[in-house]
Amino acid sequence: MVVLPAQLEPYASLINLLLLFIDGLLFGFAAKKAVTSIILIVLAILLAGYIGLSIPFVSTTLIFSKLRTFAFTLYNAIGPIFFSYPIAFIAGIIVGFWKG
Repeated sequence: MVVLPAQLEPYASLINLLLLFIDGLLFGFAAKKAVTSIILIVLAILLAGYIGLSIPFVSTTLIFSKLRTFAFTLYNAIGPIFFSYPIAFIAGIIVGFWKG
């Protein structure tokens, strides 16, 4: 966690939201420029799954369990603004695709 100066501490949630939007924006730029790579990666993962290759010790149940634990921990730490985080990230991705 980043420690902010005392005068910026009341704005920590807004700063996080802005940084999350910028993160989504950069992700959108990168994804638009790499659409072919993303398609090829998905095809490679599907092909690897078809022939029986997988990442050891990782299952979808484990991934969802870890994500749920992370989401509850984050919600308890920051409160109701938690629900605006995905919206800011998705808005950043949309703007990145549009302007990229």
